[in-house]
Amino acid sequence: MLEGMKDYWLCVGGANVDMQGVTSVRLLPGTSNPGVVHQTAGGVARNVAESLGWLGEEVHLYALVGEDSDGEWLRQITADSGVATHGMFRVPGRSTGRYLAICDLDEELYTAVADMAINDAWSAAMIQSGLLSLRQAAGLFMDANLPLPVMEAFLTEANRLEKKVIVDLVSVKKAEKWKGLLAGIYTIVGSIDEMETLCGQILHSYQDVEKCAKTLVDEGVSQVMIMCGEAGLYLCNQTESFWLSPPAAPIRASAGDAFAAGVIYAQNKTQRLVEQGAFGMAMAELSMERKGNIDLNELSRRAEFFVTKPNPWVNGNLE
Repeated sequence: MLEGMKDYWLCVGGANVDMQGVTSVRLLPGTSNPGVVHQTAGGVARNVAESLGWLGEEVHLYALVGEDSDGEWLRQITADSGVATHGMFRVPGRSTGRYLAICDLDEELYTAVADMAINDAWSAAMIQSGLLSLRQAAGLFMDANLPLPVMEAFLTEANRLEKKVIVDLVSVKKAEKWKGLLAGIYTIVGSIDEMETLCGQILHSYQDVEKCAKTLVDEGVSQVMIMCGEAGLYLCNQTESFWLSPPAAPIRASAGDAFAAGVIYAQNKTQRLVEQGAFGMAMAELSMERKGNIDLNELSRRAEFFVTKPNPWVNGNLE
């Protein structure tokens, strides 16, 4: 890193347009339902990068967009948060990725369609550009929207350079990609459903969650963070483990990406696992309340709250 330059995190993965339809009545399958449709900027890596930008962090995003109006809109709205977007490559002849979610009136996901074919268009030159950027980065965040060879290339180089690697499982299906790549990952973040895929077992009880996390640590992951809905957050490394209480409102959609951003933000603030998880919970909570610049004092205050708040749910089964 050149003198006077601030360390940046490199985020690599998906950038797409999110379309969400939310019914205004209880969803009835097989017919038209009244409701509202929202369009937002999405993609896990893009969302994480944007959240880091609003936290005042330096961040470079590497992702693919089409040569279309959606791609230009994504580049602009991402840059507005302070993210360096020179790595958001325009791919000729391809459409920018789109994610269409259909939700019930309580915003619970009913079904979704992901049109992410553009993510298969990574060229050798694009990968090499990202690997060069990694050399001066403080660390790497990567999601599973990437083709497996691209994931392997970035993970191998990050390990060679001894960079921290934080990854997101993204979805139940895409969680399978991380099997065989666990050694060398510093922190892995995922929901309980995604972790079931990775561990190959149903996580019915708190003990099941703890066993799954320990298995991942034994396979080479330094830290595991499992979001368990109203049961809270489970954190585990080689020497300690914690259950943190959930926020007042469930963590949904992009708030999960804000959680990952909070964990990354905490990397140069604290080495304590419980505090890193608490910063993630605080950031997720704040992201559900407001958009734009984050009050860092408020973030720290809420993180401290999650550190000290007891979790009343840790008892028996997760149902």
